[in-house]
Amino acid sequence: MTRQRILAVAVAIVGFAAIVVGIHQELLHVAPGYTGTIETGWSGPLNHGENLLARLAGVGVVGTLATLRWKYAAVVPLGVGGVEIGYSLVAVFTYVQSPGLYTTVQTSGGTTRFLLGAEPFLLVAGGLLLLVAGLVGWRTHGERAETHDSASRASSHA
Repeated sequence: MTRQRILAVAVAIVGFAAIVVGIHQELLHVAPGYTGTIETGWSGPLNHGENLLARLAGVGVVGTLATLRWKYAAVVPLGVGGVEIGYSLVAVFTYVQSPGLYTTVQTSGGTTRFLLGAEPFLLVAGGLLLLVAGLVGWRTHGERAETHDSASRASSHA
């Protein structure tokens, strides 16, 4: 097994770990020095969307492992990485629009300022790592095909 193949699997596993840690973090936080609470639907026990993100990340790792055998299996970690990134960007965009990040909002408990938590950053990082794993897995087959073609040409000319 080449180093690039081991690298692809390792990157996919690190991406999976980043996503699993990310779904246990908060999407939004109250800024220090402000009173108030946030109910985003992302706190407390994991919801269906968060469980789905973790399972998809696991599918991305399995897809990267399948890439060791089949070149076109690389579309699995590429697709999963895109879904992870897209899902977190949509969630952040929703909260940017209403009530807005980094703006002061009056609540019944006082003044509150919403800040991004660690979750979107970890999900995007995990998604990017799965994209990299898919690309590296795809590229390892290109090198193997070239060496196989040159070996078959050499044997046919002999």
